[in-house]
Amino acid sequence: MSQRRTAHDDVRAAVEAYVSAVRAADPKAVRAAFRADAHMWGYLGEQFVSAPIEAFSEVVAADEDAPRWSRDYTYSIRAVEVSGDVAVAVLDEYGYQGHDFTNHFSLVRQDGAWLIASKTFFRRDPERAASAGAARPDAGPGGQSSR
Repeated sequence: MSQRRTAHDDVRAAVEAYVSAVRAADPKAVRAAFRADAHMWGYLGEQFVSAPIEAFSEVVAADEDAPRWSRDYTYSIRAVEVSGDVAVAVLDEYGYQGHDFTNHFSLVRQDGAWLIASKTFFRRDPERAASAGAARPDAGPGGQSSR
């Protein structure tokens, strides 16, 4: 087996750094996973959110329930696609602050490091997931998908 890391591996590692940061409720580590000018868009239920990523870091910093929910938090990196120095990744989270999310990340490689440039997300509320026919895929060891 080759010991050579690929860009695909490095993008997965960048997404894993995000996962570790949110699981630890570490706002500085969350901030480090993103470009300084990163932005996020998405839906919390019916509420549309558009904000600089710093707003997400503030949510992480204010989370006092992390020890409770992080025990059951799992995730699956569903897809990674790399095109030169840009990439996209899809991350499904289960139990983040008591909710399930799908995140679409755009990443860029700058000075050899992969950073998240944008986060587009959707919170899968149980009533919305049921109406969409969404199912939770099996998660493997460590909470990540075996896919």
